[in-house]
Formats: sequence, C-alpha cells, structure tokens
Amino acid sequence: MTCFIRSRLLRGVAAGITVLLATAATLSAHDFWLIPNAFTIAPGSVLEVRGQTSSRFPTSEVAVTPDRVADARIVDASGTTPLSDLSVSDQSLLIRQPVRTPGQKIVAVTTRPRSVRESAEGFRNYLVVEGAPEALERYQREGKLPVDSITRRYAKYAKTMVEVGRNGPRAYQQVVGHPLEFVPLSDPAALRAGDTLSVRLLFRGQPLAGIKVHASGVPAGPGVAPAAAAERAQEVTVDTDACGVARIPVGREGLWNVRTLHIEPAPAGSGADWDTHWVSFVFSAGASTRDGSASAAGPGPVPGTPVPGARSDSAEIADVVDRFHAGLVAADTAAVLRLLAPEVVVQESGGVETLSEYRSHHLPGDMAFARAVERDRSPIRVQVKGDVGWATSTSTTLGEYRGRTINSQGAELMVLRRDPEGWRIVAIHWSSRARRP
Repeated sequence: MTCFIRSRLLRGVAAGITVLLATAATLSAHDFWLIPNAFTIAPGSVLEVRGQTSSRFPTSEVAVTPDRVADARIVDASGTTPLSDLSVSDQSLLIRQPVRTPGQKIVAVTTRPRSVRESAEGFRNYLVVEGAPEALERYQREGKLPVDSITRRYAKYAKTMVEVGRNGPRAYQQVVGHPLEFVPLSDPAALRAGDTLSVRLLFRGQPLAGIKVHASGVPAGPGVAPAAAAERAQEVTVDTDACGVARIPVGREGLWNVRTLHIEPAPAGSGADWDTHWVSFVFSAGASTRDGSASAAGPGPVPGTPVPGARSDSAEIADVVDRFHAGLVAADTAAVLRLLAPEVVVQESGGVETLSEYRSHHLPGDMAFARAVERDRSPIRVQVKGDVGWATSTSTTLGEYRGRTINSQGAELMVLRRDPEGWRIVAIHWSSRARRP
C-alpha cells in the first residue's frame, strides 16, 4: 500500500532534536499540550498560547520552563517564524507573539530530551500505564524487553492551530518536522460535533501504523474552569491504520486533544537504552470557520452551541452508559432493561447472570444501592470497532447501605453492540474493593 504524504518538511528540526541529549532530573509522566487563549484572533493582535503539563487535560500541574524548550515556532503557508517570547505564568509555559498576516497558524513546540533510570519492571509498568500496550507486546515478542535497569530518554512535541483574520491561507497539512507528529488530513477549523477528524501519525516523516491514539474533548468557555472541564472529559481511543491514519470521532463541541507516545530502542552509544516520544495536537471543535464567522476571541477558548443531528458512535455509547446508571438511580426498571440486549451477560459479585436472572436477582439490589450511596465516576473511555464498542470507567463510592459503611473503589466494563435500534449493552463486568485508609 502506498500512503501519499502531502506537505513540505522543514528540515533541520528533527536533526537538531537528536543531538540535544539532556540528562534528567525526575520523570514527570504527564502529557504536554499547547492551548491558545483564543482560536481566532484579528491581524495585529498578540497571540498567546499556554503550554500545559498534566495528566488531566486541559489542566497544568507544573510549568515547562523556557530553558527546557528546544524549539518553538509558528508555521504557516508562507514559512516559519521562531518564537522567543517565552515565560512562566503560574503553572504554565506562556508563549506570546504579535501576528500581522492573516491565515491559519500552526504553533509548534519541542522540549529538550531528559533521561531517567528505572528498573526492568518499572519500564514494563510504564508501557502499560502510559497506554502503549502494543509496544509492550511487540518488544516482548521480539525478546527486546530489558532484564536489568535501563536509561529511558524522553521528549515531547506539541502542536495547536490559531486562525488569524478571515479567509487566510490554510496551513493544517504542513509538516513541521517533529520526530513524532500528528498531521490533520482535513481542516480542524471546520469541525462540528458529530464529525470525524482524520490525522496521520508520522515518525521521522513516515506513517506509523498500529499505534493506539487517545483523544479527549472537554467543555470550554469563559465560565468553565480547567479542573471542572477535566472532570467532564469525553475519552476515545482508536488505532492508526496501515497508512498511519487515525480517525477521531468528535463527539462534542469544545476543546479537544489528540495524543500518543512511541517507544523505541535508542541508538547504540547515544547515552540511553530507550527513547520515548510524546506527541499532542490541540484543536477546538466549533471555535472557528473558514470565513471567521464564529469568533473565539476572548478570555479563553469558546466552543459553539451544540449542533443537533448525528452524533459520533463514541458519544452515543457514552450516552447509553450514562442512561443506564441514571435508570439505576431512578429505580426505573423499564429504562434499564431497554438498554440491555436479550443475550446480555452481567458479571458481578463473583457470578454471571443472564438477562432474566439479572432482572429478578441483582437488578433490584443494584437500584437500591445506587439510590442509597454517592458514587463519583471517572470520565468514560470509549473504543469502537465497527458495530462493537466498549466503555470503561472507574468510580469511588461512599455512604451507608443496610447498616454498613461503604468506602470502595470500583471499575466497570460495558460492551455494546449496534443493532437497528441503536447501541445496546451485551456484557457488563463490575469489580470493586475497599479503599485503603
């Protein structure tokens, strides 16, 4: 299969990164995102972008300091502009740059590599926790996983886009030359809820197939605090195809990020055993249009009003899960059963029940329990393969039930299948344990 890659490569950036071998302080297993103060600004304005470092989009727990930035630039249809006005603001890296010419601008930042020592077991755990199971499986199959402690080097590459003025030249397909990079195949500025964004993942300029790509969208706007938005994140995971293309269902309007990492053995004699490349791309669905009619200028990213109509599969699956739990809390047996397929299996409390068994046995107890105690659920993570999807989440439950104090940590897996009536639940698995004091 031939995968056609459009756009020019800005030479020298990737080469420059490979010689920046910084020794490390401490590993911070966090993503790095670029978030503009506004996605649409007027020519002559000052572009402001914040670099956020956190495991919860779009919050920031620690600032990347200017000395850790290896390369920062604006890329547009006419060329590149280095960015030098870098500072720290609260817990964020702050980038400021006057922009005078209209058009779509890519803001791209690379951090200097750092290194960390870790045990062989720690390295395996790192691959699992950071969402790179395909790397763990591949290197285990090839016999490359370490048996002794190793040095792992890591760097992060982040991009976002801002619209300057109206009807300017497009730049979204430009390749900026990061070692690992997402390149949109369609204009993110035109996205609305229910659309799909296709991005190609490039590693050293070549498509990278079979990689898990994670995306999440949060509500955004002047009245939405980052921490509150993070609690309401909608998560999806997809795989890149043979041409390195990931198709991201955009299930809501608001602020979105696409992210992944790629791990490979480091070159011999480079001072490290393994190299980890982190990459992210941030965009705003509904924040701007080709004619600039929906402005996002203001104190923060402003999403549009939700658009009625078709929604993505991931959004529909998440909605089914939410309605199932709402039915339990409301003790609405009919509403719960409508969401279950006839062949559903429910695994809980060490047993497996069919639909009829669950209806007569555990369902009444689940409803009573849901009404009696408070449950704080994490964002729902959804993956979709054709007409099958699965949703995972965790929860913390606190309260009193039948004279017992409840303080537990739970996990949930729901498998759904699409039929002519929509998505229905075909399997549920719940597990829980007492929380440690």
